[in-house]
Amino acid sequence: MKKKLIALSLVLAALSACASAPSNTAVPTSAPMPTPTATPTPAATPVLTPSPQPSEEPTPVPTMVSYEPVSVDNWLANANCRMPDCSISAPADGKPRLDKMVAWPEEGVTLCCTCQTLEEAAEAFDTTVDELKALNPDWEENFARNGYFYQLKIQAEPYILPQNDVVWVKVDAPWAECGYKTVYEVPASLDRQAAAAMGMADYFQQNFCGGLHAGSLPYESAEDVDPRFSVRAVDGALYTKFSEFDNFLHAVYSDKRVKEIAYSEDGFYKEGPDDTILSIDGDRGGNIAYCGYLFTEPEMQPDGSLKFWQIVLTCEDENFHGWDVTEPVTPDTATLRPVHLVPTEGGWRVDQLELPN
Repeated sequence: MKKKLIALSLVLAALSACASAPSNTAVPTSAPMPTPTATPTPAATPVLTPSPQPSEEPTPVPTMVSYEPVSVDNWLANANCRMPDCSISAPADGKPRLDKMVAWPEEGVTLCCTCQTLEEAAEAFDTTVDELKALNPDWEENFARNGYFYQLKIQAEPYILPQNDVVWVKVDAPWAECGYKTVYEVPASLDRQAAAAMGMADYFQQNFCGGLHAGSLPYESAEDVDPRFSVRAVDGALYTKFSEFDNFLHAVYSDKRVKEIAYSEDGFYKEGPDDTILSIDGDRGGNIAYCGYLFTEPEMQPDGSLKFWQIVLTCEDENFHGWDVTEPVTPDTATLRPVHLVPTEGGWRVDQLELPN
């Protein structure tokens, strides 16, 4: 397959949990970011380019809406709820980090995606179904029962990982008894409030929305109210009043994503009687092959939103059996997951972001 540019139009879905980055000295939200030291330009990256799709009628051009920038301090102050603490810092050289036991794959990795149909992937990555079948001879066997293709190979050439500048977003809610602080690495080119929103979304999802746990903690039983949303948040939880929790969600996420989280029958949360918070109750493990994550550079869309990719690294080598190792493990596979941020009058909101593990 010819080298092509990665499209930023694919909307995919998949759950996964987080990775942490090392902490560093926090930079006040009003201060400029430190200038990274000069580094060699990474090797050219073989990528994929989308092509215009035919249409019987001209597609209307989205109208870009322009908003004034919102500072992190004003964003937190105007949330109408108690928000977790949030600070932003940067590596000394500005470059992304992998765990000390993960080696950087200098020779590139196998580039994959997650999709529901081969036609969907072919359209998004400017290829054909036949080419995808040739790259994935076992494609029929790998169609999961839940209706997705996982780790569908989308190009033949090794993908050279980007080394774009990053910042670390540190989030902690000291009053939340069962939440742990997170450090999320995001593109340095993002508006600081957009970076903070991504970090806040990562904290919430890691702790209470599909990461190590799904649902409120601590809680009491509410099975007599709703069999699915079977627990009720109690003192020590991130929030105990649904009205306050709803304000938090709307400060971090788009309206569409808020509806998916707390206003749908297959969501994670639901409003209970007397402004209480009902939720599901579940835990899950992580992928032992997980090696870390990176990002491509955000790109502005015609409607003013930002789209880019989270690059999830794994080691799929059959000789890899876990992390009881003495030498660093080299990832061999990168799976693309979409990120979408939308602008609002009150600042950037997260419309799509999945946990990397």
